Amino acid sequence: MRRGCGKKLRSAFRQRIGRQGAEKYDDWLAEIAREFPEEEWLQPEPDDLTEDVEPQPWHSLYWQAWEALRFDRQYGAFGGETPISYLAISQYARDHDIGGSDLMLFHRFMAAIDGEWLEHVRKREKKEGAER
Repeated sequence: MRRGCGKKLRSAFRQRIGRQGAEKYDDWLAEIAREFPEEEWLQPEPDDLTEDVEPQPWHSLYWQAWEALRFDRQYGAFGGETPISYLAISQYARDHDIGGSDLMLFHRFMAAIDGEWLEHVRKREKKEGAER
């Protein structure tokens, strides 16, 4: 278990979820934005990340766990998601021989990246709501 690297894990995860599906459109959108520089709505939005973080090999443990647990949460009838439950995280940890003080760190890191996901969903829903 890595200790004291939560900010980099969160930043790398934020970049990962922010880029899902975006790669194939980047070149096309960049070309259009260059052709029409006066059109503000075509210009790329400034990135809210303060640093470019390279994913580290140890991040994969948390990303794989999050992918396995991401739907193990409650969903509201009118939208919204709750965090992944402690019960689901601790059972995953037991299944993968993560225990003791490592369990505490595992839960903390899982809660951190799940919090990034929930923030991502909140922003996406707010943007979709504004477009209606």
